[in-house]
Amino acid sequence: MHLARNVFGILDRSASSRYGGRAAFGYPDGDRTFVETRDAALQVAGGLLAAGVGPGDKVAVLMGNRREWVEVFFGLGALGAVCVPVNVLLTGPEIEHVCRDSGARVLVVDEVGARATAQVSLDVDAVVTVGEVPAPPGTRQLLWTDLVAGAALPTDHVGPALSDPFILYYSSGTTGLPKAAVHTHDGVLWNAMGQVQGLGLAPEHRYEVIPSLSWAAGFHNLVLALCWVGGFSQIRPTGGATMERIVEDLEAHSITHVMLVPSLLRELVGRPDLMQRLSDSPLTWIVTGAEPVPRAVIEGVCRGVPGVDVCQGYGLSEFPTITTVLMADEVFDHEGSAGRALPHTDLAIRDADGVVRREGTGELLVRSLATMVGYHERPEQTAEAFRDGWLHTGDLVELDADGFITIVGRTKDMIISGGLNVYPKEIEDVISRLPGVLETAVVGVPHERFGETAVAIVVTDDPDFDATSVERACEESLASYKRPRRTLVRTERLPRNANAKLLKRELRPWAAEQVEQVSTA
Repeated sequence: MHLARNVFGILDRSASSRYGGRAAFGYPDGDRTFVETRDAALQVAGGLLAAGVGPGDKVAVLMGNRREWVEVFFGLGALGAVCVPVNVLLTGPEIEHVCRDSGARVLVVDEVGARATAQVSLDVDAVVTVGEVPAPPGTRQLLWTDLVAGAALPTDHVGPALSDPFILYYSSGTTGLPKAAVHTHDGVLWNAMGQVQGLGLAPEHRYEVIPSLSWAAGFHNLVLALCWVGGFSQIRPTGGATMERIVEDLEAHSITHVMLVPSLLRELVGRPDLMQRLSDSPLTWIVTGAEPVPRAVIEGVCRGVPGVDVCQGYGLSEFPTITTVLMADEVFDHEGSAGRALPHTDLAIRDADGVVRREGTGELLVRSLATMVGYHERPEQTAEAFRDGWLHTGDLVELDADGFITIVGRTKDMIISGGLNVYPKEIEDVISRLPGVLETAVVGVPHERFGETAVAIVVTDDPDFDATSVERACEESLASYKRPRRTLVRTERLPRNANAKLLKRELRPWAAEQVEQVSTA
């Protein structure tokens, strides 16, 4: 078995090659080789099969980052069952929705997940508990130690087809109940292979996994791609992701690659001591994403850690998880850009007139063999997402003649003031350069004359921050119709979802209320 004929085949390919004895994954209790990981995954697959789970059955997984998560992931891939990651940040009712909507027959849970399942009502055949945790009330409990004590799935097991569903990723539920993006084995393989080629990944690369394995970025940003080529992934336990602790991990495990969300990069810029330690470490590559990163932050990291390439990426749970990348040598010639498509992805935009174009401003469209095949049991939303053969992302971008995209917001974030289009990111870029600004967001609020108008929200820890500095900066850089009509200053951080994306839907009503209070005072 040397071909990556399905997701399990990625692991088996390296285990059956000269990389078999090399460390594939690192955990707090030590490393595991490719062969050890493959054999453990087959043990899990055999246990699930004995418990009544067959090909096509859904298995929900609610665990923090740990060795058993990796073994379940590849075990389900070998068996042909469907993995349903449950976001570790969800509440009890949200967990119930994911299990019910997906039709999960089994839930795998550890102490991290058990915090939210103590009072949930689940209609599953069994709950596999990892560690000393109770099963939710009214469910049949199967201990992890018992699950893996039986016969393993044979190594000559044929396994699922490329076109079979493998994983369901539920959205963060920005509108209504979360829906699941369905990914096949084939799509997952294409996502990984695009990163191998597009990012130049090699066996000597070592990656620190900071995102939760319950998120699409967990397994699908670099981890599977490195597994394919014999590289190494250090699985960091869930929680406590401060830059100081992360730097300690990067040093201890000789990490060369890491993904840091913009909030962590901002923390890093304020710690010259940590940047010096990274300069002295084997780290060579940082990728960041989730939102556009201000140039000042990128410049700060590049100055503080001169030997490390800082790249910006863009992706989505509907895949590819890394759709575009702005490489380190492109950062300063393409300020604010999220880069160009990786080799396995095709991009276009749909403009305001509904015309699909290769250049201009509009909703970003994606074509790739790595995209989802649809939303689970939602044919109408699937058809809407795949109009004209393109996956509609909902992100508003500028696509230039060289294929670089610059994200200007969500299609729903665009502000139309007096009939003119105002793109929040353009204003946010100006404000983010001001001293004392930790975060900023621009949202539209109702306006009697113009329909809506832009309001700037600034997060600062400077008690002497002068809101008029925002007005002055915008006057110098922006046309009058683009300038925010009001600036709201706060110390509370901006709301974000589990993937660190800004939740402007929560900021709009708050901003409107603040403006109304000032107007009526």
